[in-house]
Amino acid sequence: MATAQESTPPVPVTDPSTLVIAAVPEGIKTARDFARRWFEAKALDDCGTGLLVISELVTNAYRHGSEPGGPVLVRLYLSHDGPVVEVRDTSAAEPYVKPFTLTEFSGRGLATIQLITRSWGFHHLSSGGKAVYAVLGERPDHPSPG
Repeated sequence: MATAQESTPPVPVTDPSTLVIAAVPEGIKTARDFARRWFEAKALDDCGTGLLVISELVTNAYRHGSEPGGPVLVRLYLSHDGPVVEVRDTSAAEPYVKPFTLTEFSGRGLATIQLITRSWGFHHLSSGGKAVYAVLGERPDHPSPG
């Protein structure tokens, strides 16, 4: 298991769009619906990747980062590096990446995010808890073919 390095997300160049949900299973769909509308309003091509990232990060916040029914904050914004998906929860526990294996069927969300996003990371919040973020877009070390 690899622990992520603490880092700060890119600076927003637009006002963040925010959604507060409860840490309940239904909150994951609510967050995806919110993100889908945001991507459509911004006319961004990263909607599919963004929805997968939202699903993984909100699921992690629900399962590992908040008390049942506790608050989870979703933030979406544009930065100079690309669209940013950020999920805040009340736990200070640092996220870690589990390696892909042939025998495990869950727990690979951050490994997937690491593969499909430009970058990702987390930082502790001065108010308590943490924010886990991902910057969408093509990874510099994986250019598209052609």
